Amino acid sequence: SLPGGLRRLQGAEIVLDCPSVGATETILMATVLAEGTSTIENSAKEPEVQDLANLLNRMGAKISGAGNSTITIEGVANICGVTHRVVADRIEAGTFAIAAGITGGSLTLKQARPRHLDALIDVLRLTGVDVNELGDDLAVTATGRALAIDIRTDPFPGFPTDLQAQFMAMMCIADG
Repeated sequence: SLPGGLRRLQGAEIVLDCPSVGATETILMATVLAEGTSTIENSAKEPEVQDLANLLNRMGAKISGAGNSTITIEGVANICGVTHRVVADRIEAGTFAIAAGITGGSLTLKQARPRHLDALIDVLRLTGVDVNELGDDLAVTATGRALAIDIRTDPFPGFPTDLQAQFMAMMCIADG
């Protein structure tokens, strides 16, 4: 029990209808201090979820399975503060990469973590945009009009739904 007669959350098995980054992250943050073990079934696998789990573990949490469809959380009594560098924002990096495709521009995205952007990189290359991986950096160059292609969004590691609007803007000026 906590002061004032309050009780800690109790560990539980949580099954998500569909993978959700926001739901998975919220459940992670709530259950690290819950009493007992919690599991999240059908959890989101995005790098941001993995990064949050890594942060919470460094703070004293006991989380395993982040990046898989099942995450297990062993509740702990408390956690502590740490310094942490947040993983690069895939949607922000993808937006800039697509902007280069729209404008016929060239840019280098520093520390964009190309492995987190595989689906976008594949799609951009299909449109004729030149994408070069330089360690954690990504060089994007568009020298002509993009070629029109069809895409489908999917949970990670698929093409991000949050980049669909930007990509459709590029398709509006594409050849085909």
